[in-house]
Amino acid sequence: MKTSAPRSSCLALFAVVAFAVHFSGILQTLLFAQDSDVRNLPVAKLVKINDGDLRIFLNSDFFAEYRADWKGTPIIWPICGPNKCLVTRAWPMIDDIDVENEKDVVMQTIYKNAVISERNGVKDHPHHRSLWFNHGAVNNGDFWGGTPCVIRQTKLISADEGDSVVKIVVENNWFHEKLDRDICRDVREIVFGSCKTLPNTRFIDFSIQIFALEDNVIFGDTKEGTFGIRVPSPTALTSKKITPQWGGTILDDLGNRDADTWGKKANWVNYVGPVEKFLEGDALENEYHKGAKAGDFPLDKMGIAVLNGPNSLGTIPWRHVRDYGLFASNPFGWHDFEPQTLGANGARKLNKGEKMTFAFRVIIHDGNLTAEQLDRAYKDYRSDK
Repeated sequence: MKTSAPRSSCLALFAVVAFAVHFSGILQTLLFAQDSDVRNLPVAKLVKINDGDLRIFLNSDFFAEYRADWKGTPIIWPICGPNKCLVTRAWPMIDDIDVENEKDVVMQTIYKNAVISERNGVKDHPHHRSLWFNHGAVNNGDFWGGTPCVIRQTKLISADEGDSVVKIVVENNWFHEKLDRDICRDVREIVFGSCKTLPNTRFIDFSIQIFALEDNVIFGDTKEGTFGIRVPSPTALTSKKITPQWGGTILDDLGNRDADTWGKKANWVNYVGPVEKFLEGDALENEYHKGAKAGDFPLDKMGIAVLNGPNSLGTIPWRHVRDYGLFASNPFGWHDFEPQTLGANGARKLNKGEKMTFAFRVIIHDGNLTAEQLDRAYKDYRSDK
């Protein structure tokens, strides 16, 4: 006589099989989605203007321009986000652009948007130059504040485009005006692309090695440095005082908000707020010709998150992030950021041939990334290196 398995056992077996099939389907969907994300990344293109100026495009959309020298330091400007809006302050760079006579139609459109974005903008700290890296105390020379101490490109080592990224590598010398000589050099590797797993995002990976050209090169303990970004005026927290519709927020991975993020060590910091909407065609021309006296302009939303990278000196930098729009990361300013620490001294000395390394990832987004997404992005960035 044949016996049949208990009904409960059959149901359990059926449930296990069904779950396995369902899970397999989910797994295939996730793997396909991941592969699809990679395949669907925009194609990154590089346009070489000269050995100093390089423009990066994602598909046909302008992303950023690397400039070897803007009044004494290399910078990246303009920078456009995934919704095309300008995500760093355009002043003072825009004042040196002959907008009306710019022959490149794409760049003229960007520059006209930059002019619009500066209406009612705050014109302070002219040494805040979009996105840059320098420091305010190197053997008592100020490379941060727009002084005669300058960083000069000596070589464009490489400029390459892959399927989805552009990578440039440059070499620079740090010229100390008072000493009348170069005291150190740096090699910068900068990668531009779109994030694989985050929607509506772009990234800039910035890594730099600084080599001493002589003994006793000291990067001093000061808050005036080092990896800097200046957000647009409408994004800055204090801009609410200028225009009620303006004013953003700041959040770090520790949960600190707004002014409380200043002087803290954080794995990532996210600055989010309104920004001028990118205009084209008739809408751009109509807004542009209103002139500087026009009181407002259409708004969009943007966010910039700065993630600390692996192998950086000091592991986690202090965040010199200000409510008026400065967004800097500084691994040296111990006594400024933690004055309660007796004997604090964040200075670092290099002898000839020795080096320091720093790395940051800048994620440019539409303003909607959550803390959880940024936590995952930070882990992904650290594991990539």
